[in-house]
Amino acid sequence: MADKRFLLIKAWSHILWSDVEHVLSQLLIAELTDRIPVVYWPTHCIDNGYIHTNGFELYFEPVSDASVFDIAKPEYTFFPPVWDENNILIEDPTKDTWVYRNLGDMLTCSANVLIGDVYFDIYNIIPFIRKDHPAYGMTVREIYRYLFRKYIHIKPDIKIEIQGFYNSWLKDEIPTLAVHVCKVDNNVMYVKNKRKVKYKFFKKSYEKNIPQRQKRAENDYVEKKIRFRRLPWRKRILNPNEPYHDEIKKYIERYNVRKIFLVTDSEDILEEYRKKYGAMIAATECPRIDDEKNIHWLDNPMVKRRQGIDILKDTYIAAKCEFFIGNDFSSLSQSIVNLKDWPKSNVRLLYRQVGKRKYPINTEIVTREHRFHPIIGIKDFVKKILKKKDSE
Repeated sequence: MADKRFLLIKAWSHILWSDVEHVLSQLLIAELTDRIPVVYWPTHCIDNGYIHTNGFELYFEPVSDASVFDIAKPEYTFFPPVWDENNILIEDPTKDTWVYRNLGDMLTCSANVLIGDVYFDIYNIIPFIRKDHPAYGMTVREIYRYLFRKYIHIKPDIKIEIQGFYNSWLKDEIPTLAVHVCKVDNNVMYVKNKRKVKYKFFKKSYEKNIPQRQKRAENDYVEKKIRFRRLPWRKRILNPNEPYHDEIKKYIERYNVRKIFLVTDSEDILEEYRKKYGAMIAATECPRIDDEKNIHWLDNPMVKRRQGIDILKDTYIAAKCEFFIGNDFSSLSQSIVNLKDWPKSNVRLLYRQVGKRKYPINTEIVTREHRFHPIIGIKDFVKKILKKKDSE
Protein backbone atom coordinates (compact mmCIF):
# COMPACT_ATOMS: atom_id res chain seq x y z
CA MET A 1 0.00 0.00 0.00
CA ALA A 2 1.26 3.48 -0.84
CA ASP A 3 2.55 5.52 2.08
CA LYS A 4 1.77 9.02 0.81
CA ARG A 5 -0.77 11.07 2.75
CA PHE A 6 -2.99 13.73 1.14
CA LEU A 7 -5.78 16.07 2.20
CA LEU A 8 -8.21 16.84 -0.62
CA ILE A 9 -9.96 20.14 0.16
CA LYS A 10 -13.28 20.50 -1.62
CA ALA A 11 -15.75 23.39 -1.77
CA TRP A 12 -18.06 23.98 1.17
CA SER A 13 -20.32 26.98 0.53
CA HIS A 14 -19.69 27.82 -3.16
CA ILE A 15 -19.23 31.48 -2.10
CA LEU A 16 -15.73 32.71 -2.92
CA TRP A 17 -14.41 34.08 0.39
CA SER A 18 -16.37 31.62 2.52
CA ASP A 19 -14.74 28.80 0.58
CA VAL A 20 -11.30 30.40 0.98
CA GLU A 21 -11.89 30.53 4.73
CA HIS A 22 -12.82 26.83 4.62
CA VAL A 23 -9.63 26.13 2.63
CA LEU A 24 -7.49 27.90 5.24
CA SER A 25 -8.88 25.88 8.16
CA GLN A 26 -8.33 22.67 6.17
CA LEU A 27 -4.75 23.75 5.38
CA LEU A 28 -4.14 24.06 9.10
CA ILE A 29 -5.43 20.49 9.52
CA ALA A 30 -3.06 19.39 6.72
CA GLU A 31 -0.12 20.91 8.59
CA LEU A 32 -1.14 19.31 11.89
CA THR A 33 -1.50 15.85 10.28
CA ASP A 34 1.53 16.08 7.94
CA ARG A 35 -0.55 15.68 4.80
CA ILE A 36 -0.01 17.13 1.32
CA PRO A 37 -2.89 19.56 0.65
CA VAL A 38 -4.74 19.59 -2.67
CA VAL A 39 -7.55 22.09 -3.29
CA TYR A 40 -10.24 21.23 -5.81
CA TRP A 41 -13.33 23.34 -6.45
CA PRO A 42 -15.72 21.65 -8.89
CA THR A 43 -17.07 23.40 -11.97
CA HIS A 44 -20.51 24.07 -10.51
CA CYS A 45 -19.10 26.48 -7.90
CA ILE A 46 -20.56 29.95 -8.32
CA ASP A 47 -17.25 31.57 -9.33
CA ASN A 48 -16.00 28.76 -11.58
CA GLY A 49 -17.54 28.93 -15.04
CA TYR A 50 -15.24 26.63 -17.01
CA ILE A 51 -15.71 22.97 -17.81
CA HIS A 52 -13.26 20.39 -16.36
CA THR A 53 -11.14 22.92 -14.52
CA ASN A 54 -10.19 23.47 -10.91
CA GLY A 55 -12.11 26.55 -9.73
CA PHE A 56 -9.53 27.37 -7.05
CA GLU A 57 -6.71 27.59 -9.57
CA LEU A 58 -8.66 30.03 -11.74
CA TYR A 59 -7.83 32.65 -9.12
CA PHE A 60 -5.03 31.33 -6.90
CA GLU A 61 -1.75 29.51 -7.29
CA PRO A 62 -1.78 25.80 -6.25
CA VAL A 63 -1.06 25.20 -2.57
CA SER A 64 1.21 22.22 -3.38
CA ASP A 65 2.79 20.41 -6.31
CA ALA A 66 0.16 17.64 -6.21
CA SER A 67 -3.12 17.70 -8.14
CA VAL A 68 -6.42 15.91 -7.77
CA PHE A 69 -5.34 13.41 -10.42
CA ASP A 70 -2.32 12.38 -8.36
CA ILE A 71 -4.56 11.08 -5.58
CA ALA A 72 -7.18 9.27 -7.67
CA LYS A 73 -5.39 5.92 -7.53
CA PRO A 74 -6.86 2.50 -6.70
CA GLU A 75 -4.02 1.61 -4.32
CA TYR A 76 -4.90 4.50 -1.99
CA THR A 77 -7.34 4.29 0.90
CA PHE A 78 -9.92 7.05 1.39
CA PHE A 79 -11.75 8.65 4.32
CA PRO A 80 -14.67 9.22 4.84
CA PRO A 81 -15.48 5.77 3.41
CA VAL A 82 -18.07 7.20 1.02
CA TRP A 83 -15.16 8.24 -1.22
CA ASP A 84 -12.97 6.23 -3.59
CA GLU A 85 -10.77 6.93 -6.61
CA ASN A 86 -13.81 7.01 -8.92
CA ASN A 87 -16.03 9.59 -7.21
CA ILE A 88 -13.76 12.16 -5.51
CA LEU A 89 -14.56 14.80 -8.16
CA ILE A 90 -18.30 14.80 -7.46
CA GLU A 91 -20.26 16.18 -4.53
CA ASP A 92 -21.58 14.15 -1.59
CA PRO A 93 -25.21 15.21 -1.01
CA THR A 94 -25.14 13.71 2.52
CA LYS A 95 -22.15 15.69 3.87
CA ASP A 96 -24.47 17.93 5.89
CA THR A 97 -25.17 14.96 8.15
CA TRP A 98 -21.48 15.10 9.25
CA VAL A 99 -21.21 11.31 9.30
CA TYR A 100 -17.50 10.32 9.64
CA ARG A 101 -16.65 14.03 9.61
CA ASN A 102 -15.94 15.06 13.19
CA LEU A 103 -12.66 16.83 13.95
CA GLY A 104 -11.23 13.92 15.94
CA ASP A 105 -11.67 11.52 13.02
CA MET A 106 -10.04 14.02 10.67
CA LEU A 107 -6.96 14.47 12.85
CA THR A 108 -6.42 10.76 13.64
CA CYS A 109 -7.34 9.27 10.26
CA SER A 110 -4.74 6.88 8.83
CA ALA A 111 -6.08 6.71 5.26
CA ASN A 112 -3.90 7.83 2.36
CA VAL A 113 -6.45 10.38 1.19
CA LEU A 114 -8.51 12.43 3.63
CA ILE A 115 -11.39 14.42 2.09
CA GLY A 116 -12.09 17.81 3.68
CA ASP A 117 -15.51 18.86 2.45
CA VAL A 118 -17.03 20.27 5.66
CA TYR A 119 -16.18 23.47 7.52
CA PHE A 120 -14.29 23.61 10.82
CA ASP A 121 -13.76 26.86 12.70
CA ILE A 122 -10.08 27.49 13.43
CA TYR A 123 -11.12 28.38 16.96
CA ASN A 124 -12.04 24.70 17.45
CA ILE A 125 -8.71 23.50 15.97
CA ILE A 126 -6.52 25.63 18.26
CA PRO A 127 -6.43 23.08 21.13
CA PHE A 128 -4.78 20.55 18.79
CA ILE A 129 -1.90 22.84 17.73
CA ARG A 130 1.42 21.48 18.99
CA LYS A 131 4.07 23.61 20.68
CA ASP A 132 6.48 23.15 17.76
CA HIS A 133 3.95 24.51 15.23
CA PRO A 134 4.37 28.15 14.04
CA ALA A 135 0.74 28.93 14.94
CA TYR A 136 1.09 27.86 18.56
CA GLY A 137 -0.04 30.65 20.89
CA MET A 138 -1.61 32.73 18.11
CA THR A 139 -5.15 34.13 18.14
CA VAL A 140 -7.60 33.02 15.48
CA ARG A 141 -7.05 36.25 13.56
CA GLU A 142 -3.27 35.78 13.65
CA ILE A 143 -3.59 32.19 12.42
CA TYR A 144 -5.68 33.32 9.45
CA ARG A 145 -3.06 35.92 8.58
CA TYR A 146 -0.28 33.34 8.86
CA LEU A 147 -2.15 30.98 6.50
CA PHE A 148 -3.01 33.78 4.05
CA ARG A 149 0.64 34.79 3.75
CA LYS A 150 1.82 31.22 3.28
CA TYR A 151 -0.77 29.77 0.89
CA ILE A 152 -3.09 32.31 -0.77
CA HIS A 153 -1.37 33.86 -3.80
CA ILE A 154 -3.55 35.30 -6.55
CA LYS A 155 -2.85 34.87 -10.27
CA PRO A 156 -0.53 37.41 -11.98
CA ASP A 157 -3.22 38.84 -14.29
CA ILE A 158 -5.45 39.63 -11.28
CA LYS A 159 -2.50 41.26 -9.48
CA ILE A 160 -1.95 43.55 -12.46
CA GLU A 161 -5.60 44.68 -12.43
CA ILE A 162 -5.48 45.36 -8.69
CA GLN A 163 -2.26 47.37 -8.84
CA GLY A 164 -3.44 49.26 -11.90
CA PHE A 165 -6.63 50.48 -10.20
CA TYR A 166 -4.80 51.36 -6.99
CA ASN A 167 -2.15 53.37 -8.84
CA SER A 168 -4.77 55.23 -10.86
CA TRP A 169 -7.29 56.12 -8.16
CA LEU A 170 -5.87 55.74 -4.64
CA LYS A 171 -2.06 55.83 -4.56
CA ASP A 172 -1.80 59.63 -4.61
CA GLU A 173 -4.80 60.21 -2.29
CA ILE A 174 -3.39 58.85 1.00
CA PRO A 175 -4.89 58.40 3.57
CA THR A 176 -7.68 56.32 2.07
CA LEU A 177 -10.66 54.63 3.71
CA ALA A 178 -12.17 51.38 2.38
CA VAL A 179 -15.84 50.80 3.17
CA HIS A 180 -17.69 47.53 2.54
CA VAL A 181 -21.48 47.92 2.52
CA CYS A 182 -23.60 44.85 1.78
CA LYS A 183 -26.91 45.01 -0.05
CA VAL A 184 -29.85 45.60 2.29
CA ASP A 185 -31.41 42.35 3.43
CA ASN A 186 -35.11 42.50 2.58
CA ASN A 187 -36.01 40.31 5.56
CA VAL A 188 -37.11 42.47 8.50
CA MET A 189 -36.21 41.08 11.95
CA TYR A 190 -38.66 41.60 14.81
CA VAL A 191 -36.79 41.34 18.10
CA LYS A 192 -38.22 41.37 21.61
CA ASN A 193 -35.83 43.22 23.86
CA LYS A 194 -36.29 40.92 26.87
CA ARG A 195 -34.85 41.72 30.26
CA LYS A 196 -33.99 38.07 30.85
CA VAL A 197 -32.35 36.64 27.75
CA LYS A 198 -32.44 32.83 27.67
CA TYR A 199 -30.19 32.53 24.66
CA LYS A 200 -26.90 33.89 23.44
CA PHE A 201 -25.54 34.07 19.92
CA PHE A 202 -21.89 33.01 19.83
CA LYS A 203 -20.42 34.49 16.68
CA LYS A 204 -17.14 33.30 15.28
CA SER A 205 -14.49 35.38 17.02
CA TYR A 206 -11.25 36.05 15.18
CA GLU A 207 -9.62 37.76 18.16
CA LYS A 208 -9.91 34.90 20.67
CA ASN A 209 -7.56 32.17 21.67
CA ILE A 210 -7.99 29.50 24.32
CA PRO A 211 -6.62 31.40 27.36
CA GLN A 212 -8.66 34.52 26.49
CA ARG A 213 -12.18 33.24 25.91
CA GLN A 214 -13.93 36.40 27.05
CA LYS A 215 -11.72 38.97 25.29
CA ARG A 216 -13.72 41.41 23.16
CA ALA A 217 -12.35 43.00 20.01
CA GLU A 218 -11.84 46.71 20.55
CA ASN A 219 -12.63 47.48 16.93
CA ASP A 220 -16.19 46.19 16.99
CA TYR A 221 -19.14 48.57 16.73
CA VAL A 222 -21.69 47.96 19.47
CA GLU A 223 -25.15 49.41 19.18
CA LYS A 224 -26.04 51.41 22.28
CA LYS A 225 -28.56 49.79 24.58
CA ILE A 226 -32.05 50.77 23.51
CA ARG A 227 -34.13 52.44 26.20
CA PHE A 228 -37.67 53.66 25.80
CA ARG A 229 -40.95 53.60 27.64
CA ARG A 230 -42.37 50.21 28.45
CA LEU A 231 -45.59 50.60 26.53
CA PRO A 232 -46.85 47.70 24.40
CA TRP A 233 -47.24 49.86 21.27
CA ARG A 234 -43.80 51.51 21.51
CA LYS A 235 -41.18 50.25 19.05
CA ARG A 236 -37.78 51.25 17.69
CA ILE A 237 -36.73 50.71 14.09
CA LEU A 238 -33.01 50.21 13.42
CA ASN A 239 -32.44 51.11 9.79
CA PRO A 240 -30.05 48.91 7.77
CA ASN A 241 -26.50 50.23 7.18
CA GLU A 242 -27.31 53.48 9.00
CA PRO A 243 -24.24 53.54 11.34
CA TYR A 244 -21.80 53.57 8.41
CA HIS A 245 -22.09 57.32 7.88
CA ASP A 246 -21.30 58.15 11.51
CA GLU A 247 -18.20 55.96 11.38
CA ILE A 248 -17.08 57.45 8.06
CA LYS A 249 -17.49 60.95 9.49
CA LYS A 250 -15.23 60.04 12.43
CA TYR A 251 -12.44 58.86 10.13
CA ILE A 252 -12.72 61.90 7.87
CA GLU A 253 -12.54 64.31 10.81
CA ARG A 254 -9.88 62.42 12.79
CA TYR A 255 -7.49 61.36 10.00
CA ASN A 256 -8.35 63.77 7.17
CA VAL A 257 -9.31 60.93 4.81
CA ARG A 258 -9.08 62.10 1.21
CA LYS A 259 -10.59 59.15 -0.68
CA ILE A 260 -13.23 56.50 0.10
CA PHE A 261 -12.97 53.19 -1.73
CA LEU A 262 -16.47 51.71 -1.73
CA VAL A 263 -16.99 47.95 -1.96
CA THR A 264 -20.63 47.03 -2.52
CA ASP A 265 -22.79 44.64 -4.52
CA SER A 266 -25.66 47.15 -4.72
CA GLU A 267 -26.18 49.78 -7.40
CA ASP A 268 -28.48 51.72 -5.08
CA ILE A 269 -25.84 51.94 -2.34
CA LEU A 270 -23.19 53.11 -4.83
CA GLU A 271 -25.53 55.86 -6.06
CA GLU A 272 -26.37 56.89 -2.48
CA TYR A 273 -22.71 57.23 -1.49
CA ARG A 274 -21.79 59.12 -4.64
CA LYS A 275 -24.53 61.65 -3.92
CA LYS A 276 -23.40 62.07 -0.30
CA TYR A 277 -19.60 62.08 -0.69
CA GLY A 278 -19.19 63.16 -4.31
CA ALA A 279 -15.69 62.93 -5.79
CA MET A 280 -14.34 61.25 -2.65
CA ILE A 281 -15.90 57.94 -3.76
CA ALA A 282 -13.86 55.49 -5.85
CA ALA A 283 -15.27 52.13 -6.94
CA THR A 284 -14.39 49.45 -9.45
CA GLU A 285 -16.44 48.96 -12.60
CA CYS A 286 -18.33 45.71 -12.17
CA PRO A 287 -21.91 44.43 -12.45
CA ARG A 288 -24.02 45.28 -9.42
CA ILE A 289 -27.59 44.57 -8.48
CA ASP A 290 -30.66 46.50 -7.47
CA ASP A 291 -33.31 45.38 -5.00
CA GLU A 292 -35.11 43.29 -7.60
CA LYS A 293 -32.21 41.14 -8.86
CA ASN A 294 -30.00 38.40 -7.51
CA ILE A 295 -26.25 38.71 -8.04
CA HIS A 296 -25.93 35.02 -8.94
CA TRP A 297 -27.80 35.61 -12.19
CA LEU A 298 -25.86 38.61 -13.48
CA ASP A 299 -23.41 36.66 -15.63
CA ASN A 300 -23.61 33.86 -18.12
CA PRO A 301 -22.45 30.71 -16.25
CA MET A 302 -19.62 30.27 -18.75
CA VAL A 303 -17.95 33.63 -17.93
CA LYS A 304 -18.22 33.68 -14.15
CA ARG A 305 -14.46 33.89 -13.70
CA ARG A 306 -14.90 37.61 -14.30
CA GLN A 307 -17.27 37.80 -11.34
CA GLY A 308 -14.70 36.11 -9.10
CA ILE A 309 -11.98 38.50 -10.31
CA ASP A 310 -14.19 41.49 -9.45
CA ILE A 311 -14.63 40.17 -5.91
CA LEU A 312 -10.88 39.63 -5.52
CA LYS A 313 -10.10 43.11 -6.90
CA ASP A 314 -12.40 44.80 -4.40
CA THR A 315 -10.97 42.75 -1.52
CA TYR A 316 -7.28 43.31 -2.24
CA ILE A 317 -7.68 46.99 -3.13
CA ALA A 318 -9.53 47.54 0.16
CA ALA A 319 -6.67 45.83 1.99
CA LYS A 320 -4.25 48.38 0.48
CA CYS A 321 -6.10 51.27 2.13
CA GLU A 322 -5.07 52.77 5.47
CA PHE A 323 -8.47 52.37 7.14
CA PHE A 324 -11.40 49.99 6.77
CA ILE A 325 -15.06 49.83 7.83
CA GLY A 326 -16.91 46.58 7.11
CA ASN A 327 -19.72 44.19 7.97
CA ASP A 328 -18.88 41.83 10.84
CA PHE A 329 -21.16 39.13 9.37
CA SER A 330 -19.53 39.22 5.90
CA SER A 331 -16.80 36.78 4.86
CA LEU A 332 -15.51 39.42 2.42
CA SER A 333 -15.06 41.98 5.22
CA GLN A 334 -13.41 39.39 7.45
CA SER A 335 -11.02 38.47 4.62
CA ILE A 336 -10.01 42.11 4.17
CA VAL A 337 -9.10 42.27 7.87
CA ASN A 338 -7.23 38.95 7.63
CA LEU A 339 -5.10 39.97 4.66
CA LYS A 340 -2.74 42.21 6.63
CA ASP A 341 -1.85 43.27 10.17
CA TRP A 342 -4.18 46.22 10.69
CA PRO A 343 -3.76 48.49 13.72
CA LYS A 344 -6.91 47.98 15.80
CA SER A 345 -7.81 51.67 15.62
CA ASN A 346 -7.83 51.50 11.80
CA VAL A 347 -10.60 48.89 11.49
CA ARG A 348 -14.31 48.87 12.34
CA LEU A 349 -16.49 45.81 11.83
CA LEU A 350 -20.10 46.82 12.33
CA TYR A 351 -23.03 44.84 13.68
CA ARG A 352 -26.23 45.41 15.63
CA GLN A 353 -26.59 44.27 19.21
CA VAL A 354 -29.96 44.00 20.91
CA GLY A 355 -29.75 42.57 24.39
CA LYS A 356 -27.06 39.91 24.23
CA ARG A 357 -27.59 38.88 20.64
CA LYS A 358 -25.87 40.20 17.51
CA TYR A 359 -27.50 40.87 14.15
CA PRO A 360 -26.19 41.87 10.69
CA ILE A 361 -25.79 45.60 10.19
CA ASN A 362 -27.51 45.42 6.77
CA THR A 363 -30.81 44.12 8.19
CA GLU A 364 -33.74 46.23 9.35
CA ILE A 365 -34.53 45.41 12.98
CA VAL A 366 -37.76 46.29 14.80
CA THR A 367 -37.41 46.01 18.58
CA ARG A 368 -40.23 45.80 21.09
CA GLU A 369 -40.24 45.88 24.88
CA HIS A 370 -42.35 43.57 27.02
CA ARG A 371 -45.63 44.86 28.37
CA PHE A 372 -45.16 46.78 31.60
CA HIS A 373 -45.71 44.58 34.63
CA PRO A 374 -46.10 46.48 37.93
CA ILE A 375 -44.43 43.84 40.13
CA ILE A 376 -41.46 43.43 37.77
CA GLY A 377 -41.20 47.20 37.48
CA ILE A 378 -41.01 47.68 41.26
CA LYS A 379 -38.49 44.83 41.51
CA ASP A 380 -36.23 46.46 38.90
CA PHE A 381 -36.55 49.83 40.62
CA VAL A 382 -35.43 48.35 43.98
CA LYS A 383 -32.48 46.62 42.29
CA LYS A 384 -31.30 49.93 40.83
CA ILE A 385 -31.44 51.63 44.24
CA LEU A 386 -29.48 48.80 45.87
CA LYS A 387 -26.83 48.93 43.16
CA LYS A 388 -26.42 52.70 43.68
CA LYS A 389 -25.99 52.20 47.43
CA ASP A 390 -23.39 49.47 46.88
CA SER A 391 -21.43 51.66 44.47
CA GLU A 392 -21.41 54.52 46.96
